[in-house]
Amino acid sequence: MRAILSAPGSRGDVNPMIAIGRRLLEDGHEVVISLAEPYAEVAEQAGLQVESLIGRDKFTETLGDPNVWKPIRGPLQVFRSVVSEFLERHQEVIHRYHVPGETVLVSHPLDLASRVFRDAHPETPLASVHLQPVILRTLQDPPRLSGWWFEFSRPQCLMSATYWLIDTLAVDPMIRAPINRMRSSYGLKAIRRPLHQWWHSPDRILAMYPEWFAPATASFAPRLMHCGFPLQDHCLNDFSPPQDQPIVFTSGTAHHHCRAFFQMAVNACRELNRPGLLLSTFPENFPPDLPETVRPLSYVSFSQLLPHCSAIVHHGGIGTTSQALAAGIPQLIRPLAFDQFDNASRVEKLGRGRWLRSDRNLVNDLGAILASGVDDAEKEGLKTGRQACGVDAAGVAAREVQRMVHQR
Repeated sequence: MRAILSAPGSRGDVNPMIAIGRRLLEDGHEVVISLAEPYAEVAEQAGLQVESLIGRDKFTETLGDPNVWKPIRGPLQVFRSVVSEFLERHQEVIHRYHVPGETVLVSHPLDLASRVFRDAHPETPLASVHLQPVILRTLQDPPRLSGWWFEFSRPQCLMSATYWLIDTLAVDPMIRAPINRMRSSYGLKAIRRPLHQWWHSPDRILAMYPEWFAPATASFAPRLMHCGFPLQDHCLNDFSPPQDQPIVFTSGTAHHHCRAFFQMAVNACRELNRPGLLLSTFPENFPPDLPETVRPLSYVSFSQLLPHCSAIVHHGGIGTTSQALAAGIPQLIRPLAFDQFDNASRVEKLGRGRWLRSDRNLVNDLGAILASGVDDAEKEGLKTGRQACGVDAAGVAAREVQRMVHQR
């Protein structure tokens, strides 16, 4: 079998897809993955055949725009970039590697080319890999889309109308025409509201989080399967775990504009008299003249780092969120865009951390979660949860991909 994977996003999007690809590779299948050039080396180290479809300069330019990290403009800009940079290029990759009767598509939600190809070639199975529950429009418990206090979640008819407005006024004008042009090239009819239901695979949806993290998703569709959190983070750098139980501060691997946040983090560490770690892949984010107790660090393996830390303050990306849950440490989440508001809300409801609604509250909220901590029984429960649904979620997903092929 040949599996064609896609990961048109940042590190949190790439790691789970590489993990699934590696499991398929270990089971003797050929694996090709399309992604952005900055992550090509990581995928190659995992043994996957790599197609770099978004150049390093373009990727940096897109994510370096401050508007990307805004609640509304951010997702729209990412969709615009993916449609212009990834859609047709990944279509070409699919055509180049597709072998009739021997190919399966394993797609990231932003990979709309695989979804079009599946409609044109229904004999080729498609597994949609969903990394976060915000993608599913569960009307009985809708995901949180922003940090605004007036965001509606009831009644269901109002939520349906809200999604219709989002699609009609914002999303469709941007992506519907390119999708329908591609569909037309296969002789397929045009569609409306591609993000409403169409972008989900008609064959299998692999939810890369446990059911307890988003219970309402269990009834979304019979073809949805919860695989657990994929905790493999494929770090190429060796490092020694800290011994002083620092507080970790990060805004994600792709964020270029967090220097002011890091300066607040330094001030918070001083005020609380606690050591800190500032994590960023961009050195210009680090403030000058850091105190000895606050250290800068590039990307490292969270699965190795976080068990040695006292807490983490982060942006709420699903990768960081799941690693903090698995490590059993308190987390303070300051969401900026995308799925981050929904993840922050879910963590808060689970009692595993707090949503930082204003940077002015950083010291008070951080002090509160450090004071509450996590007791030994809770840590043991989190370890059990990790063993049950997180350690080899990629293996669960890979086996399901193979099963759906055998069922054809």
